[in-house]
Parts: sequence; C-alpha cells; structure tokens
Amino acid sequence: MKREVELQRRLRSLSTLGEAVGAMKSLSAHHFREARKAVGPARSYREGVERILICSGASLASGDGAAGLLVIGGELGLCGGYNTQMIEAGAKRRAELGEGPTFCVGQRAATLLGRRKVEVTRIYHGPTSVVGIPGLLLELAEDVLTTFANENLSSFDFVASRFSGVGTASPTPVRLLPIDPSVVDGRRRARYVGDDHFSGAVIREFLYVTIYGLLLDSLASEHGARLAATEAAETWLEERTERLHRHLMATRREASTQEMIEIAAGARVRRRNP
Repeated sequence: MKREVELQRRLRSLSTLGEAVGAMKSLSAHHFREARKAVGPARSYREGVERILICSGASLASGDGAAGLLVIGGELGLCGGYNTQMIEAGAKRRAELGEGPTFCVGQRAATLLGRRKVEVTRIYHGPTSVVGIPGLLLELAEDVLTTFANENLSSFDFVASRFSGVGTASPTPVRLLPIDPSVVDGRRRARYVGDDHFSGAVIREFLYVTIYGLLLDSLASEHGARLAATEAAETWLEERTERLHRHLMATRREASTQEMIEIAAGARVRRRNP
C-alpha cells in the first residue's frame, strides 16, 4: 500500500510538471513564430540600407584604443545548451580582441561570462518577444556609439546567433564598428540635404537595423532552442509517466494477488477449524 501511494504521488507531480512544460512550449512556439516571421524582412531591409551606405561613402573612423564587444545571450530558462555555445564564442572572441569593454544581453549569459573570467561592463535584460526589441535597441545603439566615441575604441564587435532553424544555434562574430568608407560607382550625393547630414542619418539607420537584426536572430534562435528543449522534456515526461503507470499496475496486481492468497489461506484455516 505504501508503494502504491508513493507511485501515485509521483504521477501527480509528473502531471503538474507536464502542464508547466506544456505552457512554456506554447509560449515559446508563439514567440518563435513571431520572431521567425520578422527575420526575413529585417534582413532584406538591412541589405537595402547597406547598399545606400556603400553608395553614399559614409564612414565612421576607428580610434587607437581597445576593442569593444557585446555578447547577445539568452534570458529564458531551458536554454542551457544555447547559452553555453554563445558564451564559449563570446569568451573566445574576447580573448582574441584583448582587453576592452564587454557588454552582455541576458543576465544568465552575463553570469556564465563571469565564470569564464570575462569582466562584463554592462548587462542588459534580454527581450522575451519581438515587442521588447525596440526599447533595448535604442539603449544598445546609444551605449555602443557613446562608448566607441568616448573611449576612442579601435572596433566594436557583436557575438550573436544567426537563426537557421529550430534547435540550431550558430554563434557568429560581427564587426559593427568602425564603418570604413567604400564607394561603389562614385559617391552619390543627396538631393535635398547636406552630405554630412545624410551620412549621419545613413550610419544611424545602418547601426539600428544591424543591431535590430542581431537581436531578432538571437531571439528566434533562443525560442527555437527552448522549443526543442520543451519538446524533449515532454517526451521524457511521457516515457517516465508510462513507466510509472506500469509500475503502479504491477504493484496493484501484486497487492491483489497477496490479498487473494491471504483470503484463501484464511478459508483453509476455517475449514480445518470449524
């Protein structure tokens, strides 16, 4: 009887855990679909802005200081493998660049970087949905540009995941700054504004859309990793629940058999001692 009660308790616990995992899976699937839907248009828009940037000949010169780095990690649970890949790539890139300011998106990722002996200068809460990206984007763009200019940095790199499918993470280093001048087929002048004003607007737009694309790719990759993890967790829970059900049925059969044996034994005793 005690064994049966214990098995029933464990089955109730697995049922509660299954409901929680199912809720996380549904939420991740919703956010994943939104992020994946926005990835293609964001990449196309960035390519258009990049063509304008090249044609305008706009540039943002490098300094002679250290190199900046921003690592876009995960903020959600059930993404341990994803975060580990991102942190390994970020720590490797930091070692290649040498000393310099290190920014990190995601509290979990920042903790892992600290364990890798990488000093994190600033930590940002990662967005959990597409709606949360614009607010973080403006803060990141301002901090990156301000730090690059004030500390006379030689470069500023990003390490982010490029989305390529559910459950796949591709940590990719991206050189965001400086912006080197390169003109295709001669510089094209703006018709209604000055060259400096136009160049500044193009550079800002290029930085914004590039950072937006990196955050979007990372968000899609993170939710994809979480979706894969919840599906694996559901499979494990189903297998575990089925195994416990078999154990419970076996325990009940054993209890029934034992009860029948005891009844038969009692009947024999009564027949012998009427």
